[in-house]
Amino acid sequence: MKDKLLSRTALATAFVPFTVLFVWDPASPSAAAVLIGYCVFATASFFYALFLFANRGLRDLCTKIALGIHSVHVAAILLTVVFPRLH
Repeated sequence: MKDKLLSRTALATAFVPFTVLFVWDPASPSAAAVLIGYCVFATASFFYALFLFANRGLRDLCTKIALGIHSVHVAAILLTVVFPRLH
C-alpha cells in the first residue's frame, strides 16, 4: 500500500510542470522567478522518481512513466536553459 502511494505521488508530480502554461505571464516582472521555481520542482521530482526506482526498487508502471516524463523535463531544462548559458 505504501509503495503504491509513493509511486502514484511520483506520477502525480510529473504533470505539475505543465501548469506553467496557465500561470506564466511573459510580461510579468516575476516571470523568471516562476520559471526557476518550476525548474527546481521538476528537477526535485525527477530525483524523487529516480530514488524510488533505484533505491526503493519500485519498478511498477506508475514509477516508470513518472521517471520517463521527469527525464524529458530535465533534458528540456538542460538543453534550453543550462547548456546555452555555458557558452
